[in-house]
Amino acid sequence: MKKFKKAMALSLALAMGLSLVACGDKKEETTTTEATTETTTTEAAATNDATADDASASNAEVALPMPAEDSDPIYVYSWNTELGDRLQYVKDKYPQYADLIQYENLGLGGTSDEYKSAIENAIANGGDKVPSIIACDDDVALYFLSSEAIVPVEDLGITADMYSNAYQYTVDYATIDGKLKGMCWQATPGCFIYRTDIAKEVLGTDDPAKVQEYVKDWDTFLDTAETMKQAGYKMLSGPSDAKKPIIDQRTSAWVENDTVNVDPVITEYLEFAKKLYDGEYTNNNAQWSDGWNTDFTDKVFGYFGCTWFVYWSINDKEGSETYGKRNMCQGPTTYHWGGTYLGVTDQCPNKELAALVLYTLCCDTDTMYKLSDETLDFVNNKAAVAKLIADGKGESPVLGGANPLQTWADNAEKINLQYATEYDSTFNGYLDNASDAYNSGELKTVDDAVEAIKQSIRDGYQNLTVE
Repeated sequence: MKKFKKAMALSLALAMGLSLVACGDKKEETTTTEATTETTTTEAAATNDATADDASASNAEVALPMPAEDSDPIYVYSWNTELGDRLQYVKDKYPQYADLIQYENLGLGGTSDEYKSAIENAIANGGDKVPSIIACDDDVALYFLSSEAIVPVEDLGITADMYSNAYQYTVDYATIDGKLKGMCWQATPGCFIYRTDIAKEVLGTDDPAKVQEYVKDWDTFLDTAETMKQAGYKMLSGPSDAKKPIIDQRTSAWVENDTVNVDPVITEYLEFAKKLYDGEYTNNNAQWSDGWNTDFTDKVFGYFGCTWFVYWSINDKEGSETYGKRNMCQGPTTYHWGGTYLGVTDQCPNKELAALVLYTLCCDTDTMYKLSDETLDFVNNKAAVAKLIADGKGESPVLGGANPLQTWADNAEKINLQYATEYDSTFNGYLDNASDAYNSGELKTVDDAVEAIKQSIRDGYQNLTVE
């Protein structure tokens, strides 16, 4: 029986400055729902209220078999404390099972080879602490979910109706050969986060709808970057900040039938990053570098970020000159960044309890509403989000009191991950290296940069055809 597939040269790619989260291998074609990114209107509010009412009703009607209170414990494996904290919501709702839900924090990078090996070895070795549920970072989720070691959620009794409030892109991403293999409690739509004080000074407005007009597409974005430059500001901290929004627009997969495919968005990103570099529109900082972090409080207009980014990556401190002087808009395009998928292993000794955990964290509207309200997670439940918006929840001090929920909800409806593959994280790391070399002039043309990516793939993946 096929278990986990070993990926070659992954540790090399993960050392290439990969971000916190990304994508994986499959799939069937699906269509995402189009939605507006306008500020909330009366019609949208009415729709939110109806969605919240409908889902609240359906949530009350859904039930799974309740595990016996003296049944086997399950072990939930992850790489840090986040999921462990979220499991408390399950334990609070079902205290009779609290002692049966055990958490194993491996303390490893969620996208690392070490984490993969630790999970694989724990499953293979079995024993009392065999993993029942594993956390899969979006960057490498399909590595895990594509394995026969992870069971389809329908085998646990979780139906499509139960998960119907999830944003479609999260369903598409974790559906492999027609079977949903993973579920997540959070959605991670991206946006453009900008400094309101700089916007007022340079653009004459800090209103999100009006600022959106200055970043509505990539050509306009570059025009605004020139305007910012003339005023003494940088548009972004580094050229690579634009990578995730651009490459999320791919219309084909990195690998098709074991043959490497370079989608047009790859060259689009390489050329756009080069324009940012040559135009001196950024400080040429790599994401997560010291300079990149310092730029939050320096003369940089904006960052591409997402839900968790707003609360846990922007390093403004309360009382600082920049604290609260931010807002957000859609930006040139919609995209996603990150997320954690949960999969149940075929070694799980108590699948009824594992199903209850997944259902409570990823389907239960009331629990997800509470989780979002208390932790600021943007939950993967349209009904919970609609109720949060209707209740006036979500105002963000980081964003000067603005409420980002409607923008995130609108953007989440437009994300399309049907072309994700398990190779994405690694190959996007090769893209980073090629882009840096092209920007600096080490590689002379965009064709040279593409060839450098192909050569990296040839060196690391002899099982793939690179034309």
